[in-house]
Amino acid sequence: MGKINVILDTDISNEVDDQFALTYLIRSLKNINLEAITIAPCAKSRYSSIKTIEEGVNLSLEVASKILDMVDAVKYKKVLHKGALKYFYESKESNPAVEKIIEIARKNERTTIIGIGAITNIALALFLAPDIVNKVEVVWLGGHSFLSENNREFNFRQDVEADKFVFNSKVKLTVIPCRNVASALSTTIYELEHFIGNCGEIGKYLCQIFKNFNVIYRDNKNDEIGESKVLWDMSAVAYVLNKDWFVCKEISCPKILKDLSYKQTKGKRKVNFVMDMNRHKIYQDFFLKMGYKKEQK
Repeated sequence: MGKINVILDTDISNEVDDQFALTYLIRSLKNINLEAITIAPCAKSRYSSIKTIEEGVNLSLEVASKILDMVDAVKYKKVLHKGALKYFYESKESNPAVEKIIEIARKNERTTIIGIGAITNIALALFLAPDIVNKVEVVWLGGHSFLSENNREFNFRQDVEADKFVFNSKVKLTVIPCRNVASALSTTIYELEHFIGNCGEIGKYLCQIFKNFNVIYRDNKNDEIGESKVLWDMSAVAYVLNKDWFVCKEISCPKILKDLSYKQTKGKRKVNFVMDMNRHKIYQDFFLKMGYKKEQK
């Protein structure tokens, strides 16, 4: 079986989990042909000081480059592409990332796009080049499970018109909900330090940004007790690597209502929703690829 052609669409400066996801992807190149890293728009973030989409996109390019340096994957800097500076609902103009997505999709028999940010670039590519709809598969982390009352999740709520466009297109789509699904990927600094803290510069770096993030979000000193964090975006990479770690269900494409909740439907095109995942297998794979060995204990 050949390698999977992959495009990673990420707002990597927004949160620490994107940085874990990119590292995981680079460590999985035995199975992956990484064709492009495209930068998704992100307007603001509690994690960084960005105030505009352009600032967020430029910072994401810097952060992605930094990760690629630390994982000895400098050659992949040439596949970094700047994405949309406006959301889909604001503009349907192309950009370097969208042009690259279209180019790659047209040349390959099949390309998987891993979306771990707003789905803007992906929607633009499908809008501007409808001929690629049967040549790509989209795996997107966004929204929440049907057990939640709404989808006011960061990736989902940033560009709802883009969400609707992709949902209503004919593209092969897998949705990984955050709350009640990807939330299974909660971890602690103690687990990370044990398994990747001694795995070179990148291991130390990932542990440090994880610590820093928790400090930013901590309301008071006592919150440190029992503290954990979900590395949401790892799920989308893991799904592409091994679908056997996931429980999925094909359903009639849900309607997105004004309050951002889902309304279940009948008779519409099928969309694949992830219902559960094997946390153990995902983290085990990541830690081993990072270089963890038992004798490091």
